[in-house]
Amino acid sequence: MITFEPLQPDAVRFLSVRTGGDFSGYDYTLPAFVCATSRTDDGAVTGVLMGEFTSRWEVHMTCAVDDNAIISRRLLHAIFATFFSCAVRVTAMCRPDNKRSETGIRRLGFKYEGYSRLGIEGKWDALVFGMLRHECRWIRAPKSELLRKAA
Repeated sequence: MITFEPLQPDAVRFLSVRTGGDFSGYDYTLPAFVCATSRTDDGAVTGVLMGEFTSRWEVHMTCAVDDNAIISRRLLHAIFATFFSCAVRVTAMCRPDNKRSETGIRRLGFKYEGYSRLGIEGKWDALVFGMLRHECRWIRAPKSELLRKAA
């Protein structure tokens, strides 16, 4: 089961343990954060996807999952439609040695943009990836945009 609500303490712990980052001490209420948590029937966290609106036009996305099966097209559509309802770009980062994360980011459609020294929490180097609204395959283009492209 996936819920869209501010991160609960167990989801914050899950995200912190899986990523190595410190996600405690934040107020995960909207509008600054969009959060999705996946849980088993008995309530155990199996995945967290979180986006932080760092400005009106940009979202920084963080994701940690134990079971890739929870990442459905429907979930990705809901997340990216929410992100791109305001933002024009989404940024994702991963450590250079985290090949699983890098592969997942690229599969979502993010494009490699560069390398940021100590770019993650000032502790780890980061590969930086970005996705622009018009590049996102998880959301449908507005009908007017499709007509304009056809002309």
